[in-house]
Amino acid sequence: MAYRSCRITFLLFVTLLGTTLFFDTTSESHADGGGVLSFGVSVQGDLDPEERDTWLFRGQANQIITIVAEQISDTGLDTHLTLLDPTNTPIASSEGGGIGNDAALFGVTLPIDGLYAVIVSGKETFGNYQLTLTEMQLPAGCNEFTATMLTETWDSAMTGMRRTYRLYLPPCYDSSLRYPYIILLHGSDTNYALWDQLGMDEAVTVGSALGRIPPVVLLLPDGGELANLDTFSASYSYEALLLKELLPLVETQYCLQQSKEGRAIGGISRGGFWAYVIGLRHPDMFVAVGGHSPVFYYSNAIPNTHNPLTIVPTLEATEELPRLWIDRGVKDWWAYNIDLMAPLLSAQNIPAQVTIYPTGTHDNAYWRSHLNDYLAFYTADWSLENYPPCD
Repeated sequence: MAYRSCRITFLLFVTLLGTTLFFDTTSESHADGGGVLSFGVSVQGDLDPEERDTWLFRGQANQIITIVAEQISDTGLDTHLTLLDPTNTPIASSEGGGIGNDAALFGVTLPIDGLYAVIVSGKETFGNYQLTLTEMQLPAGCNEFTATMLTETWDSAMTGMRRTYRLYLPPCYDSSLRYPYIILLHGSDTNYALWDQLGMDEAVTVGSALGRIPPVVLLLPDGGELANLDTFSASYSYEALLLKELLPLVETQYCLQQSKEGRAIGGISRGGFWAYVIGLRHPDMFVAVGGHSPVFYYSNAIPNTHNPLTIVPTLEATEELPRLWIDRGVKDWWAYNIDLMAPLLSAQNIPAQVTIYPTGTHDNAYWRSHLNDYLAFYTADWSLENYPPCD
């Protein structure tokens, strides 16, 4: 492919692996072939099948870095990263680690001073990507930037059954701090594994490694039969299971924040409905509520005191309400039901971030493509420097 740079003011010639490469050192974006990387600056490239792009940067011995390649085109690009040291020796490689087919190298310690090369390839796939290089400082006592996904159970007194949930602990999870956490609810006909399968755990790991978001914990409950009930009672409902059993359990067993400021809740489809039920009925418990293609009905909540569509007209716009989010794809077949909520919020002057993305339907591919947007919303009020101690 031809080299297509927006502007060329100075060319750097480097012989690497027997090939003379030329790069524009002043541009932050190169069409293909590679270029020069700077710490903290994202660059873009494109790959044809079997093509490799080479990006160069200067590193120092004992410097700890992270490199992430994220696809930015809807072509199924499957990225692969290889890091070569100044002697052209491979020191790290990755075919995964990011969301979906994205590749990431976390916490690599550079062995010597010199010019390093990042090789980006897509095997037989093609498309556009964004490449980011950052320097990291691992916290004291943390030697490896590795996240943990736990699958746990508890014996529910309410249901008389053993229930399951997953808990994501971020890399370098420090039990001396209390972390904020996001409760993420799945939709109908799926289970607690949905958000994990979409790659939300990888999105948090990448986001925290690149400094886009602070490290947070994810709680992924299993709704089971309760999540599909349309009738509610104080003693037997999905809401009661979460608020009376699961949240107190995890907040006791792990170093999680135990106030409104440290909790957010969101969900997909039916899970988005539940996030709005719980978040609007208990605005003192959550700083943010998100609905991702949330399906609302006027007839699917008995009594009406549990229906978000009838709760909103009773609310007043106050600072006590959590921040609200709703999104869907332009081709979502549940658009009519999803769109019932926004006019009600507007009529009450309740602010909400409502987004209709220009592509997407009601499926995993759509939700996966917006995980970073969801995380930016949920974590907007959080900063690692403000995490309280875990007494």
